[in-house]
Amino acid sequence: MRRGFFLLSSLLACAPAAPDPNVIEQSGPISIRRELLRVPAPRPPPNPLTQTPTPDELDGVTVVRYRVDTGQRAPRAARAIVVLMPGFMGGAGSFDSLARGIVRRSSGEDAFEAWAIDRRSNAMEDRTGIEAALAAQNPDVLTNYYFAGEPIAGKTFEGFKRQQDVAFESEWGLASTMNDLRAVISLVPADQRRAHVILAGHSLGSGLAGMYAAWDFDGTPGFSELAGLVLIDGVTGSEGAPLGFTKEEYETTGLPNSGFGGRPSLKQVREENRYFAFPLLEAKLFPIGVGTALRSTFRPDAIERDQPRRDALETLFLSSDLPRMTNRAAFGLAFDAATCPVSIAAVNAGQTDGPLVDTTSAFGGTIKKPASSNQTFKWVEFDQTEPKELTSLTEFALAWARPGADFGEWYFPSRLSLDTALGASLTLGPTEWPATDYAIRTFHGRSIDAPVLVEAAGILSGDVTKYDRLKALLPPVGEGRPGAGSTRSEQAGFEALSHPSFTHIDPLAGTDVAGGEVARWFDAVVGFARRSTTSPGVVVP
Repeated sequence: MRRGFFLLSSLLACAPAAPDPNVIEQSGPISIRRELLRVPAPRPPPNPLTQTPTPDELDGVTVVRYRVDTGQRAPRAARAIVVLMPGFMGGAGSFDSLARGIVRRSSGEDAFEAWAIDRRSNAMEDRTGIEAALAAQNPDVLTNYYFAGEPIAGKTFEGFKRQQDVAFESEWGLASTMNDLRAVISLVPADQRRAHVILAGHSLGSGLAGMYAAWDFDGTPGFSELAGLVLIDGVTGSEGAPLGFTKEEYETTGLPNSGFGGRPSLKQVREENRYFAFPLLEAKLFPIGVGTALRSTFRPDAIERDQPRRDALETLFLSSDLPRMTNRAAFGLAFDAATCPVSIAAVNAGQTDGPLVDTTSAFGGTIKKPASSNQTFKWVEFDQTEPKELTSLTEFALAWARPGADFGEWYFPSRLSLDTALGASLTLGPTEWPATDYAIRTFHGRSIDAPVLVEAAGILSGDVTKYDRLKALLPPVGEGRPGAGSTRSEQAGFEALSHPSFTHIDPLAGTDVAGGEVARWFDAVVGFARRSTTSPGVVVP
């Protein structure tokens, strides 16, 4: 665990060995640099009911760029740039471990970059308390700013956004997201994209990656500017299928079989339901989560029973009264797969040393909760359990606590969840109403000729057959690509990996231990990127 603490101290520029806070890791001969880029993107239209436009400061997306540090301003030429699209309520921070793993596998001949995307909704988050707490190495700074009204440098938290505050977000749907993603990919010179850009998505982001590949950008198919696709534990499942609902359902009555998070109708989105609010805690969940991660990092062995908001989160998640526990155990109990009731947020991060019993979660299903005990609950690390687990709690806390970008997405746009149902087939016709009325342009699914890597983990229960509809839709790998002519029954055309022991988040947050299952997964991603691209690489300033 020492390496994880070194990373965080380097990040905060408190270690003399790493004076540049953007150099976050030294892994053998490779130094990893992390940079934040703000990328302008086309402005979505205003909410047609209120005429509220997107504010200027929200016009664009943030990219967290991980690359080999050269010690100079100019980066190395990259054989592959892996662009990472997060899933439902996910932020760029959720990719921290995977992104570092990609860059770590650079060599003297081939460098690899990872670009993790914070969607435009992440820019609505007030991170003042988080950044100040990181700088001070004091989680109380965060808690006092968001929940006690204490100012930082003269600034007071204005409160979490209300639905009526963000009427403009009603138009942040699929078309807007595709335009934002293209703005990011357009940082790579047009004549270099097909040779060097790998588009990867996780969960809902996998569907978005597929839709981007099928999208028509004024006659240019998205896939024609990609070297390959990586889909991580997510797929639309509707590839090649006709729409399963009517225009009236989309616009007015709501969609059937809406899934987690729900899909309100367009009318509801424009009138009142602009972002998805997590039950009970809503956006408060995220700064509470960061504060819990910081307490786990800076005061791991402390027992702090006077944290009402953290304890409210823990009580809700665990569906029980809280035991006496260290800060590290509190973070582990909140997010470990055994005790976390929200499967899309859980990791296999070790276990508590205290007794657990089954309970019914407030969110449905059965989880473990701490049994009545007089002992202090502590945390047993992922590599000290038998069998060993997958994700270091230290590195998971690091992903939650990096500066500048969040692990989660406080105000996920409801319109994006709604619109993905329109584009999920990847085979819309240009004259169908989603295209003519709502600019949904997923026309080219049957022509996507790029190689594909898919992975099935927790949400897909390790079942790679969930990708069969997509596999059947695609033609062989296209002319001029590495592996040209390979069919989708060959690994060079369609590689499928099953990880039933992974949670939904482990493929992103798992710890890169030599010889371990996570390391083999990271190897597979980089191996796919190497096979699907060409040398020499491309330099993006």
